[in-house]
Amino acid sequence: MNAAYDIWFRDPKDVICDMLSRPDFSKDMDYRPFREYESATDKRQWEDFMSGDWAWTQADIISRDSTTHGSTFIPIILGSDKMTVSVTTGQNDYYPLYLSIGNMSNKVRRAHCNSVALITFLAIPHTDKEHAPTNTFQQFCRQLFHSSLAYILRNLKPAMTKPTVMWFGDGHYRHVIFGLGPYIADYEEQVLLACINLRCLAMRQELDTDALYRSRKHAEALIEEFDLKTLQDAYGIVGDTIPFTSSFPCADIYQLITPDILHQIIKGTFKDHLVEWVESYLKTVHGTTKANAILDDIDRRIAAVVPFAGLRRFPEGRHFKQWTGNDSKALMKVYLPAIEGHVPMEIVRTFRALLEFTYLVRRNVLTEETLVAVQDTIDRFHKYREIFHQSGTIQTFSLPRQHAMKHYPDLIRLFGVPNGLCTSITESKHIDAVKDPYRRTNRNKPLGQMLIINQRLDKLAASRRDFNERGMLEGNCLTATMQLLSTQDGRENSSTSQVLGSGPCNEDNGEAVDCPTSIEAHVELARTTQMKRARTMTDLAIELGLSHLPTILEEFLLQQADTEDYRNLCDIPLSERPIYGNKITVVNSAAALFYAPSDISERATPV
Repeated sequence: MNAAYDIWFRDPKDVICDMLSRPDFSKDMDYRPFREYESATDKRQWEDFMSGDWAWTQADIISRDSTTHGSTFIPIILGSDKMTVSVTTGQNDYYPLYLSIGNMSNKVRRAHCNSVALITFLAIPHTDKEHAPTNTFQQFCRQLFHSSLAYILRNLKPAMTKPTVMWFGDGHYRHVIFGLGPYIADYEEQVLLACINLRCLAMRQELDTDALYRSRKHAEALIEEFDLKTLQDAYGIVGDTIPFTSSFPCADIYQLITPDILHQIIKGTFKDHLVEWVESYLKTVHGTTKANAILDDIDRRIAAVVPFAGLRRFPEGRHFKQWTGNDSKALMKVYLPAIEGHVPMEIVRTFRALLEFTYLVRRNVLTEETLVAVQDTIDRFHKYREIFHQSGTIQTFSLPRQHAMKHYPDLIRLFGVPNGLCTSITESKHIDAVKDPYRRTNRNKPLGQMLIINQRLDKLAASRRDFNERGMLEGNCLTATMQLLSTQDGRENSSTSQVLGSGPCNEDNGEAVDCPTSIEAHVELARTTQMKRARTMTDLAIELGLSHLPTILEEFLLQQADTEDYRNLCDIPLSERPIYGNKITVVNSAAALFYAPSDISERATPV
């Protein structure tokens, strides 16, 4: 391989320094690991990342060294996901790598607000079809991936053993120690990362059996002892690739693989497995003709779901060519009653166990009792799914995504609740970090342009935060104009209105909501104005038959000019009323978007 590959990246140390120094993050940041207990039952519970046992163990290691004792531990959370950006025609593949820190609370990481930053675009090697499937090319791709990660993160290595001083958003300097933390990735990415098939020692043909977890020392001992073929066949280890964690202290890639609710449970076990198995079961038991009639009735039931808050309707049933995470989540809510009566109760109970498992692990706070309930749902799922094997629908349950369910209780104890480390966070970041910047480039070698665009957007966001702290963004155009008019009239009005936010917020494809946390409302008017409508407020009042419309406008302007003036409009002299006599324009529609804290998970909910 003589080809050269460019890797554009930002210094991860500078990105981390920026995150730590932000004042708006200081209230949602944990500076030390902790163990949290319920006040009523005195039982342990898990929430944010620093409440897990892994961070606690790393802090113990730091405290035992006299040179690092007392330092603040900064876990580095990475995430990568290969994606495709298609514009009209053609296909453009990109490999973004994101970075966050484990000290932030899960709600901040899910809300983004630059708490998840793009640091690089990894190289994607290409070759002809003849050499693409060869072991040599595959090994080259794997090693290029790991070598790139090791090089990009090299500036962090000195601060992993020797404390460095950093400024924090709460106004204090602290000694910090970096450490490689969990890596957010789907199953294919996890195999590439750890160079293994599974995080445990279970055999590929017997994934239902319990097995010990892998470790770095054990893997290194096996690699020294056996040849590559034996490693792959007997132990599921790719022995010809050196993981990037080998270059960093206290980093065990086998321990840093995170649970992935989106791909393992929602898209994998539910949509790709159970939903497809139901169709195969019906065809196996009833034949193709009758099975198709039953499937049509299931689609009619799904389409007949009444409109209700939180439920998505499927007017055409479930026949999608391309499913998103939101599609699968929405189908989970309506699929169980749709199949009841058409399949045996064992299949219904299988779906019920999986749904209970999914909603339990998606909670923002998990207790010891919840983990017991999670284990119970796993046991029931394994018990009732046997009907698919007994009916001949499938031949084996040795499926990595379903096998991953067994590890969730242990991983929750290690890393806290799974929704803070889900791939929905990185997938939702693709829109702002990759797709939108790509559209702003000239399409000629866009990688460097996209990274520069991300840097500039981060700088603009930092400038806005600085302006807001200085009070430069208080008030709005209306209050400024009213103040100017009041000053000219010899009357001072120092009251201002508090700006709630600017710009619309977009809910992404996963659980994360990428929007300013302070925004409350945004109204967007139609772009086309109506030319044959009234041009003055008086004419509009006549046109609408609302004679008191000018009075309503005066009350609104008065309230905007002085929020503390509670006088009735009738008590205000005519000369002091904010009368509007300029021209107006009329549009036929307006879109209002506001966020209400109605979700029990304390996330902003679009209404």
